[in-house]
Amino acid sequence: MTEEKKPSLIARVRGVLRGPVLIGVIAALIAIGLSVFGMVRNPEGTPLNVRSLLLVIVLAGGSWGLIAWAIATAAVEAGKDE
Repeated sequence: MTEEKKPSLIARVRGVLRGPVLIGVIAALIAIGLSVFGMVRNPEGTPLNVRSLLLVIVLAGGSWGLIAWAIATAAVEAGKDE
């Protein structure tokens, strides 16, 4: 009897997040991190509360993630034409 090793969580995530999707997620995480840093650094400009944090996640992370994913997808598709 051989026991099959279950893939680790990181291996499963890397199996799903490949190529353009991975680039989009990384860009979204960077955008969220920089936006939260800006909120903490300048509390007079934006109040630090749950609603503001959710808006940062949706607006900054969503827009930058979507844009990065679209550019990466276009680059992959353009590379397939050759």
